[in-house]
Amino acid sequence: MKMDSISPILGKEFLNNVALIVVITLLAVITVVFIRYRKAVIIVPMVFTLLSELVLILGFAAIVGWNLDLAAIAGIILTIGTGVDHLIIITDETIRGEKEISDWKRRIKNAMFIVIGAYLTVFASLLPLFWAGAGLLKGFALTTLAGLSFGVLIARPVYAAMIEMLLHNKQ
Repeated sequence: MKMDSISPILGKEFLNNVALIVVITLLAVITVVFIRYRKAVIIVPMVFTLLSELVLILGFAAIVGWNLDLAAIAGIILTIGTGVDHLIIITDETIRGEKEISDWKRRIKNAMFIVIGAYLTVFASLLPLFWAGAGLLKGFALTTLAGLSFGVLIARPVYAAMIEMLLHNKQ
C-alpha cells in the first residue's frame, strides 16, 4: 500500500474535478434515460433514486471515516451505472406489464429477481477483491459493495413501488 500526500491547492482541484465528473456522469445518464422514455413520471423518480443512492454512499463513507480516492470514485460511478441498469429493468418490466395488462406484482417480482441475481453476481466477484486486495483495490471493492447493497436493499424496492404507483395511477 502506498500513501502520497498532495498540496491543498492540488487537493482542491482534485475535488473540483471529481465533482465535475460525477455531474457529467449523471447528466449523461439522465440524457440517455430521457431519450429512452420521454416521460417525466419515469425520469424524475429515476433521477431521485440515483441521487439518493449517491447520498447513501457518501453518508456511509462519512460515518465509517474512509477517504474517497480515485478507486472509490470509480466504484461510485460503477454503482451509478449499475443502478441505472437495474432501474431500467424495473421500468421496462412495469411498462411491459402495463401494455399487456397482466399482473403487476408478478412483473415487479420478475424484475427484482433479475436485479437480485445481478447484485449477487457482482457481490460474489467483489468479495475476493475486498479480502485479498490492498490499497486501491480495497477502496474500489468497498465503495462498490456498499453502493450496490444500498441500491438493491433500499433504493430498488422503493423505486419499484414508486414507479408502480405512478404508472398505475396514471391509467
